[in-house]
Amino acid sequence: MKDQSPLARYHERYIKIKEELKINSNLDNLLNLIETNPAGLNNYFMAAMGMSTLIVRLGAVIQLCRKLHDGNTENDALFMKQVIDNLRETLPSDTNWRELWEASMKSGSEWEKPSIQPKNGDSLLRRFVTFRNKFAHQSIKIIPADINQLSKSISMFDEMVELIILFKDSSIEEREGKYCFIQGNEILQLHPFIQKGENDGLPYLFQGMDKKEQKAKLINTHLGNETSQASALHLEPLFDPLRQAIRGGAGQVFDHSERLAYYRECFVGRERERNLILEWCKTQDEQNILPVYSNAGMGKGALIADVIYELQKEKIPVLFHFCGAGIQNSLHATLYHFILQGKKNQWWKTEDEEIIKKLDRLPSKYIDLIHFFQKLVSENFKSSRSNTSGNMVILIDGLDEAAVANSTLHILDWFYTYNEKEEAENDWRSPSNIRWIFTYRKTEGQKGYQFPLEKEGAKIEELQPLLGLSESAVDAALSKFIVSEDFKKEVLKKGAIV
Repeated sequence: MKDQSPLARYHERYIKIKEELKINSNLDNLLNLIETNPAGLNNYFMAAMGMSTLIVRLGAVIQLCRKLHDGNTENDALFMKQVIDNLRETLPSDTNWRELWEASMKSGSEWEKPSIQPKNGDSLLRRFVTFRNKFAHQSIKIIPADINQLSKSISMFDEMVELIILFKDSSIEEREGKYCFIQGNEILQLHPFIQKGENDGLPYLFQGMDKKEQKAKLINTHLGNETSQASALHLEPLFDPLRQAIRGGAGQVFDHSERLAYYRECFVGRERERNLILEWCKTQDEQNILPVYSNAGMGKGALIADVIYELQKEKIPVLFHFCGAGIQNSLHATLYHFILQGKKNQWWKTEDEEIIKKLDRLPSKYIDLIHFFQKLVSENFKSSRSNTSGNMVILIDGLDEAAVANSTLHILDWFYTYNEKEEAENDWRSPSNIRWIFTYRKTEGQKGYQFPLEKEGAKIEELQPLLGLSESAVDAALSKFIVSEDFKKEVLKKGAIV
């Protein structure tokens, strides 16, 4: 690793203290240090947390800058909402930076591994943040009673130090007045998240906002000291264009109008399937989750677009999302879109002041957002008089694409309640007047969809799976025209596979 690497000093200090005190997770060795050298052991933990904190924060910044650099305006707007919500705090916590890491990482990359949550435990990043918070609040102390937690944390820090490899042969260098992350052939601009310090001109990482002076608070990436930003420009105005785009609501974040119009032009010969779905949408029973699946190209999108059109015509509220390219694939982003659609259409009750606050500034944490959405649909859905069914329909088209932006998220996440540790505790069930529709491509065993509450899934034979156009459907669709039998056969052929 180059000497100018921002992690070099933190790493060297951590290794030096660990070797001098011969620290390991052995309980006898650890107990001896607790009794004979608690100050030295405390220095170890402070060095370990300082190193790990910089890894998480700098790593999050590098990844979010890559994502912004590679993204597009539509996708960046929603992603920047997550960035802004996490950084607007007076002093963002390691939890905020972990959220940014997870929101920014590229699926399948080395950066994803620390955030992967095993079946029986937390991810490496979550374990670090949990320990740091407990240690900082004295829930874990350097005392014999906490020896098991201290021992586990030492093993965890051994894992954290391995993340140094992500920054191998890298440096932060100034290019044309702005700091860049240099690694191999990559030159990634980190402005405004890395800025010059007020006095020494060294690279500093954004920490939070000084509300009185409206300046950014920065931390030195080499030495760990804090300062104020040197630039006359404040940090927040740099985000204003994207914030303005977000304020426009769902229509500006995800505008599916062109896709709806295109799909409706493609709708033909599916009246029976559409009517079956519409009839189901108007009922109320415990089987309120409807899967619609098929092989690729069977016309799910066109069918669903026509269902949305008919629901809107009949004044039945429908929250809908078409998964596609970029951040809009993420189930996290889909929740934002649903909440914003409901807000725009005034479908949420707003008598509760807490609801108003959260609608004004949506929760950035995925689990908090799930809880909020659950509360909105369970307790705060406002049905109008024109909605004679009393129902709301929630529809995701292309569930198989929803894991593209973040493969660790599953639709099943929405159907749990969670404890303070963000662990799933119980199943969550929406009221029977909330009707869910998920469309997806059929794969072997539907692996990977993590489909919710299968016993509550509605069964409609014509939709499971959705097949190609039938001969009767083609005859009905073309009855107004004079066409040859060969033409009909060609339509049937195309309708079966396209």
